[in-house]
Amino acid sequence: MGRVLIRKYEVLRPLGAGGAGKVYLAWDRHLSRLVVVKESREEFLLPETELLRELRHPGLPQIYDCFREEESSYLVMEYIEGMSLRQYLDRYERAPQQQALRWAQELCGILGYLHSRHPAVIYRDLKPENIMVCQDGSLKLIDFGGAIRCAFGGERQGLCVGTAGYCPEEQWRETGGEIGWDIYALGAVLHEMLTGANPSRPPYERRPIQEYDRSLPGALERIIRISTSRDASERYPSMEAFAQALRRQETGRRQLILAGWTLIRRLCLSLMGGCTAICFFLPLVRGIPETDIPFPYLEKPLILLMLTLILYLLFSDGLLSRLAGKIPGYEHKRSVLRRHEKNIWLTEKKFSGLLLLFLFLAGKFSPLPLPESAVWELRAGQREERLWVEIRDDQGRKMLLKEGAVYRPADKVRFELPAARLPGQRLALQFVAVGEDGTVYNSRVFYIMAREADGQEQGGFLDVTSD
Repeated sequence: MGRVLIRKYEVLRPLGAGGAGKVYLAWDRHLSRLVVVKESREEFLLPETELLRELRHPGLPQIYDCFREEESSYLVMEYIEGMSLRQYLDRYERAPQQQALRWAQELCGILGYLHSRHPAVIYRDLKPENIMVCQDGSLKLIDFGGAIRCAFGGERQGLCVGTAGYCPEEQWRETGGEIGWDIYALGAVLHEMLTGANPSRPPYERRPIQEYDRSLPGALERIIRISTSRDASERYPSMEAFAQALRRQETGRRQLILAGWTLIRRLCLSLMGGCTAICFFLPLVRGIPETDIPFPYLEKPLILLMLTLILYLLFSDGLLSRLAGKIPGYEHKRSVLRRHEKNIWLTEKKFSGLLLLFLFLAGKFSPLPLPESAVWELRAGQREERLWVEIRDDQGRKMLLKEGAVYRPADKVRFELPAARLPGQRLALQFVAVGEDGTVYNSRVFYIMAREADGQEQGGFLDVTSD
């Protein structure tokens, strides 16, 4: 837009406008950062400024500056990257149940912090337009123009603020502030996140959530019904009580999932164990020819036993804990993590060794032919070592050594092996080149060993030059 405020804030574009003023995105020339500048009338701006200066919470924006210019007041605030909850709902219609519950609990924490101030801060205008969804998925409240300090029994502020559909009826009759107003608004926002129904638009009603989606539990409907009750005395007494109700709902759902997973695990292990026992004992009852002992008699029992062990590892408590950890609202404490780490008896190396043992047994007793060299490599656990090689052109310039690269030097190519990186034993080195027509060229075999002189390792490189 070209405007520069107090020679510091360059206005880039408008972000929105309302009855309280206009909001712009601006660039702070001094600190090289994006900021939000709110232009407003003084009577709306100053209470908001004083309020935000005293608040410190991750879910609230930071205030940077406040000034007056050309009969207007300006508030400079933190720029929050992301989208508003209204934009999210317009794009996706509704939020998944788990996400809605997590966001509702997060809003309980933010509003509970405001209510715990002395005197209490009543937000009064909670709605999706005033909730920002950050890039990391967390929420922040914006637009504190309607927030007031409310010392119960003290002086009341004579201004009605709110949005139809998100405010209780008594908010339009009173000019003070009650915690129950924000509890009602949060219940309305939770209902909209679950159903996508905007209460400020026709038909201006809030029907039970199961009429929108039968998969939603009845316990959530009860939470919304209590929080949005017309009788203020029937609502939750605090944001902490609201959050506890949400956590109980999430805990019950999580326990149901874990119980189902445990049942599936036991059924699978019992089925595999039973099949293994049948394959082992049934031939004994019928009689086994001596020529079938130990194989092929033990072939099926061993295979089933291996599958049972693999299923046991897959269905272990560690996997069960990770499954539970993916459910929003379920957090592992550090002490629990430490205890789980101590109880792990199968480390990565042990698992690799156990897997190699299974492969060895399968290769040893399998009717399919398996090369002896492959079985030996499994037992020995050998791994390929690579030498450090540098390549230079005919003028001594170092070239980029990249796998699959093609080099066309004018005269020679020199490969250098740093002596410090060579092991102590003698190495056999042979160059293998592949022509463009696929022909393979092998050089002579060079025997290389890094030597020491007077107890110290020789410096420099071992050069192998090939024309």
